[in-house]
Amino acid sequence: MKKIDEIILEYFGYSLKKEQREIIELIINGIDTIGLLPTGFGKSVTYQIPALIFDGVTLVVSPLIALMQDQVSSLKEKGIKAEYINSLQTKEEQEIIYNKLINNKIKLLYVSAERLKSKRFIETITKLNISLFVCDEAHTLLWSEDFREALGEIPNFLRLLSKRPKMLALTATATTSTITKIINLLDLNNPQIIKGNCDRLNIFYRNIKTTNKDKELLNYLSTKRNVHGLIYCLTIKNCDYVYSLLKSNNYNVALYYGTMDSSLKKKTQIKYKNHEIDIIIATNAFGMGIDVPDIRFVILYDLPQSLEDYLQQTGRASRDNEYAEGVLLFNIKDIDTISHFIENINQNDNTIKELKQIKNDRYNKLNKMINFSLSKKCLHQQISEYFGIPHKGKCMMCSNCIKKK
Repeated sequence: MKKIDEIILEYFGYSLKKEQREIIELIINGIDTIGLLPTGFGKSVTYQIPALIFDGVTLVVSPLIALMQDQVSSLKEKGIKAEYINSLQTKEEQEIIYNKLINNKIKLLYVSAERLKSKRFIETITKLNISLFVCDEAHTLLWSEDFREALGEIPNFLRLLSKRPKMLALTATATTSTITKIINLLDLNNPQIIKGNCDRLNIFYRNIKTTNKDKELLNYLSTKRNVHGLIYCLTIKNCDYVYSLLKSNNYNVALYYGTMDSSLKKKTQIKYKNHEIDIIIATNAFGMGIDVPDIRFVILYDLPQSLEDYLQQTGRASRDNEYAEGVLLFNIKDIDTISHFIENINQNDNTIKELKQIKNDRYNKLNKMINFSLSKKCLHQQISEYFGIPHKGKCMMCSNCIKKK
């Protein structure tokens, strides 16, 4: 069996952070683990290294096709045998992957949760040695409250395997309540929880309460020409609106949202990474697993639905750990939009009682997001305390602390 440092030297070429090594060692020792590591911390290496140490296949459940494709492409460049199976592939392309699995030519396989219900997939995978099961971006497990049919199948799928694999769940943000739900949904056995500090000290948080978002947006961007930035909107409609606004003001911008053609999304990612595009205007479909290190600002044009979303989105900034800014444009009317989303949650197979609980949870998160937006307290302190990490305040890296000074 190869050792951790041999794998790092051969394939990755950089030293591990303390939390990364802790997670890897726990997994190697067969202990169920939850890794709470901030965006840009390097979550994927915590399962890629064990995958190369173990015999058999590491199965990674990933929420987005773009995320799978980026991960697999990066691994192949390193000479690591990785593949994905997703809905964009033809049956013939999928059969090629299945044959590779049968012939032990794959170490890491990325799939969506929906794939776990496929008869063809189950037929093949249950004959293999699945050494490690990974739930990447595990906070999306909570989507099972809306899409239970897919994500809720994970424990059932695991019971079909000849032996229980080692288990790892990864996410950037999770409260105590979220962690409990992840444990239950994945049926984890007394998992160890490893936390990286979610407080991104190099990101200046700026909250702007306004009745004229467009004016504030253009004012902020007037000093950001030819700078890599990202603007998040809640809806495709708002993305299109902001795109038109900035295009008419001669900004080098592009759109990115889930329903766009996948080849166009890929081209946009590449152009953005190569600095052929300055600013991406996106829904939350943009971000997970997309490695752009030098985003200098993230603007939240719409109020996020929760502090988890806020931290995920602002966390896209500055993976190179240089100075960056996270800017929230808050208009009281944003609350109506999110309330509309909450009230129109699809019931699916939830009971009335379950649906009521889901809505209550969403409103509770929304209220905390509103309080954060209006608060005069240190913003870094509020984020840290929300996720259970002590913070002394007076960060001098947020608009509230600067105002007090």
